[in-house]
Amino acid sequence: MINRMCKIIFVGAMIFALLLFLVGCISGISYTTYEEPINNFVEISDDIPMEEAVVDVMAETSGPVPFSVLYAAMEITGAMYEPAVGAYIGAWLRPDIAKAAFEEMTGKKHAVFAMEMCIIDDFPSTWILHSIAAQAVPLIILHLPNDDEGDFPLAELANFAYELGNFNLPAFIVFNPLPSAPGTNSDDYVLLFRYARIIFRTYAPLATFVWHGYSNTVTADSPFYPGHDVVDWVSLEALAPQGADGFIVDIPSYIKPFYLSFQQHKPIILLPLGVGHFSRRDYVYRVPQAAAEVTRIYNALRDSFPRVRLVIYGNHNTSTPYWDDFSLTREDALLRAYNEAISDEYFLSRLIPGDFDGLLYMRSPLHGYYYQGNVFIDHGILEARAHRPIPAPTKEVGGRMYVNINEINWMKVATDHTRRVVYIQ
Repeated sequence: MINRMCKIIFVGAMIFALLLFLVGCISGISYTTYEEPINNFVEISDDIPMEEAVVDVMAETSGPVPFSVLYAAMEITGAMYEPAVGAYIGAWLRPDIAKAAFEEMTGKKHAVFAMEMCIIDDFPSTWILHSIAAQAVPLIILHLPNDDEGDFPLAELANFAYELGNFNLPAFIVFNPLPSAPGTNSDDYVLLFRYARIIFRTYAPLATFVWHGYSNTVTADSPFYPGHDVVDWVSLEALAPQGADGFIVDIPSYIKPFYLSFQQHKPIILLPLGVGHFSRRDYVYRVPQAAAEVTRIYNALRDSFPRVRLVIYGNHNTSTPYWDDFSLTREDALLRAYNEAISDEYFLSRLIPGDFDGLLYMRSPLHGYYYQGNVFIDHGILEARAHRPIPAPTKEVGGRMYVNINEINWMKVATDHTRRVVYIQ
């Protein structure tokens, strides 16, 4: 016991010294319990309901068509391993499915494979070697043990980081995901996360650190968020079980508050993404609906969520109290829908090393719309993004003022009519 305490004190002193290099001071992957259908998604601001109002107006007029609006953010730089365009595809597989077999079934190489473990488990050398053989990057969800004594596992963390660093390869570490629960001390959690980040920077510098959001409405102001200087990427669970009345969660709507909160700060991972086709709610298979939903979700990610940079599909079937089946490989129709969705070149099969200094697009919280050859954008948001008044004629839609982009000659606008997206620089 004394030797262990000495070791902890010694390593703690080392970490404290390293901590002086950082200034400034989560939650976890716990599958959501879906007891009742979610009919009302949380609004992220007073402006958000107007998006639905604008869409309703369009539906009533037969002409105007809603378009997602993406603004170029010149002042934002990319994160470690973040692609300039596109999203990596990844998978979190059941143990009985080999990586090579999964890729053969899906018809496309995957850039990332995920697993989870506890820090006191044996180091997953074999699993990492299998990832290397598949030319994929490992993503490891790293849990800490439930220790009643509250001991900080410094030696274990240092050993894990050292072992990972010996492989000298890129990796994603989703560190210590915890649910937001009563009794969880945010200060202790943040300090632990920051300590761990120093250890991995020292021994495994090619590993990028991921903070997992415990709620779709969490923001960077959360007391559990460790800080931009120690977080490289953020992630969020996105599962859509089915009930008798349809999908209990609408994934694009569900992830939107989290996405809008973090898009200007960090690239985002969906971890895992899952679309259910069976559950014990009513013991009914709804495979066609699930296949259509997979197609819709991946199209929405491509068109409206440009900073979702990694999508890890969870090939699981017992993740919720109702045993919702999210697996792709059990149903041919679902697998075909997934294959077609990821076949788009937007979804990337290989990691892009290093950082990029390119152009990032941020999503506007409100739709624009296209009508009779013209693109109309919310006037207030346009002024906020441009940091200047917009002296142009406006048109009222759904209680808000919109401006015709053709009236502004100092902005570069590109319109993708197929995907219904407006790009603004």
